[in-house]
Amino acid sequence: MTRAVWIATLVAAAVLLRAAISLHSYSGEGKPPMFGDFEAQRHWQEVTVNLPIRDWYKNTTDNDLMYWGLDYPPLTAYHSFLIGMWAQMKDPSFVKLHESRGIATSEHKNFMRNTVLLADVLYIPAIMFACYTIRKKLDEKSDFQNSLLAMALAVLYPGQILIDNGHFQYNNVSLGLAALAVSAILVDRNLLAAVLFVLALNYKQMELYHALPFFFYLLSWCFRHPRLSDGIWNLLKLASLVTAAFIIIWSPWLISLNSTIQVLHRVFPVARGVFEDKVSNVWCIVNVFVKLRDFDNSMMAMFCLICTMFAVIPSSLHLLFRPFKRNFVLALFNSALGFFLFSFQVHEKSILLATLPAVLLLQIYPFHCFWFLQVATFSMIPLLYKDGLLSAYFGCTLLILILTKLGLSMAHYFSLPDNYIDIFNIRLLSSNTEKKSSPALVYAFYGSLIGQSLLLSAFICVSPPARLPFLWPLLISAYSCGHFVLFFIYFNYLQFFSYCNVKISDSRSAIGKSGKQTKRKVKTK
Repeated sequence: MTRAVWIATLVAAAVLLRAAISLHSYSGEGKPPMFGDFEAQRHWQEVTVNLPIRDWYKNTTDNDLMYWGLDYPPLTAYHSFLIGMWAQMKDPSFVKLHESRGIATSEHKNFMRNTVLLADVLYIPAIMFACYTIRKKLDEKSDFQNSLLAMALAVLYPGQILIDNGHFQYNNVSLGLAALAVSAILVDRNLLAAVLFVLALNYKQMELYHALPFFFYLLSWCFRHPRLSDGIWNLLKLASLVTAAFIIIWSPWLISLNSTIQVLHRVFPVARGVFEDKVSNVWCIVNVFVKLRDFDNSMMAMFCLICTMFAVIPSSLHLLFRPFKRNFVLALFNSALGFFLFSFQVHEKSILLATLPAVLLLQIYPFHCFWFLQVATFSMIPLLYKDGLLSAYFGCTLLILILTKLGLSMAHYFSLPDNYIDIFNIRLLSSNTEKKSSPALVYAFYGSLIGQSLLLSAFICVSPPARLPFLWPLLISAYSCGHFVLFFIYFNYLQFFSYCNVKISDSRSAIGKSGKQTKRKVKTK
């Protein structure tokens, strides 16, 4: 088959899998009085199409903020408004003020599911284009077959599909915009990258997980010229563009300081506490021994901020002084995972912010990224169980493992020792920049799978002790958190100490006296 046919087949498979997951239950289905995230998204459509824009984030008679009040930035509100307008044209009962709460008709479910599939029209091409640019700019030796397998694992990644098309959210919008911003960085369209990232950040505030690498890379780009005046001019252009984008997006709430503060208060709800449910980050595990919820929320928020900065600033500063594109993508991963592990008010779903750079790095560090992505999906088991999505989880996970085995089996030039057992050919999941994974590391991967299987079996089949009702979700979170800490250490090591050939156009030394970039390559530590 030609490359175009392969790509078309992959897109069709990605859409088909998402449509199949959409047939499952969703967050809060049949669970009054709040009905979960599905109802939250629907309610925002109800609010935005029926109330004046100034009241979208304000507590009023018609907008009870205690019932799924808007708590995402303005672009989410605008998106909800557009879907709400579509809902009104299709069936006004979908968003009728006050009377549509908890609507559970099959027509409405199909409508809502289709809106997520429509958003995937942005996400799937964005991820595929990002994978393409990674291959062109960072892994030129990779052949099309390896690149296609990495692209397939990226667009079929179960975690994102199970949350957006199963649980029900629109992470595909912000993640798609962020992926396009990464692609723009890789092709040296830095001003465009800044605008795309501003859009992603104004859709979901959790994109702050990626903010520091974008900030430091773009700051370095501004002054990557021999003349200071050129750097200042670049900085002024970048700052003006970002400021203008924020002003346009936030303009309805900039009419008064109180309106602006109210939106910020909704977007950053300190009162909710350090974490919710059982999440696979450090504070959830620490809470077993020291009850963090007993401390003042404001104090905990500041403490978490300090810890998060200590975790993520090193990789960001390293990027500032060594602004190579590979370091940029690695810093995105390290920043997002650091935020997930140490920041305030983390949700299980927030691990998707770390999975975005992981799927992009699949072509460069495939074994470790594949392992991380698999654990990231496992970490959301308690949430998926609550939504009735365990069968979908099993199906998607098995599909990815089988796809990996079949894809690697097609690479007939690989071989393994006769006495070496590797069920899914995981050891062969390597790139031109990596040596084949050692047997010990592969056995560790299978040991990790066995541990997950045992915990999952206990979670489903064994009742916890009466005095420890949340034992299994907590153990799943602790097990996943242990993996995440090790991945965080390893990928920071990769960013700081791995040797790789990078284009000189990625570094300050690329700029000659004329200010133009050269094409030769340098070796950097």
